[in-house]
Amino acid sequence: MKARFPKALAAFAIALSGASAADATIIDDWNTIKAPAAPALKPVSVDTSDTALLLLDFNGAQDPSKGPCNTKNKPRCIASLPKVAKLMDEARKSRVPVIYSITGGAAKGDVADILAPKADDPIVQSGANKFINTDLEKILSDRHIKTVIVTGTAAEGAVLNTAAYAALKGMNVILPVDGMSSTDPYAEQYVAWHFANAPGVSAKTVLTDIDDIKFGG
Repeated sequence: MKARFPKALAAFAIALSGASAADATIIDDWNTIKAPAAPALKPVSVDTSDTALLLLDFNGAQDPSKGPCNTKNKPRCIASLPKVAKLMDEARKSRVPVIYSITGGAAKGDVADILAPKADDPIVQSGANKFINTDLEKILSDRHIKTVIVTGTAAEGAVLNTAAYAALKGMNVILPVDGMSSTDPYAEQYVAWHFANAPGVSAKTVLTDIDDIKFGG
């Protein structure tokens, strides 16, 4: 009997240890988790007949009080502007509609000068999901848009929520990782992971970079 007791106690301790590990939350395990491998980026040929470019919340560059894209709060957004401007110019040359969003309290003139809207470019104003309480869905539907190229800031805000909503509504999403920005690279990382892996959105999304987006027929 005495010989069996230590074995039983050891088995109980092992079982208890296993139960504790299973009960651990993601917060408990936070510092033990290794980031997964980066998703592969793919080249994209854009069908210009049914694609629109979304430029989300690039306001604030001239005046940080007028939006998130500024050197004080999101220098990574400022750094992304030249590449996004290149993408915008190529979209315009191919007659792809360019659609803007701005945050609350901002105006058309607060968009970064390098991305300044033209007179007939649609602009919506909303929170993180640019489809909510705006006519963005109608704007896209009226133009028979099936694919959106999504750029903007913050990656975990406007980009994540708007692109995910579009994908879940059945649209195709092209997401250039160098066209989205945040205050912290981790936010950009988890948004890229989400669109590469999340059910419902990953099947509708192509992760790419701006130089690999080609505007076809």
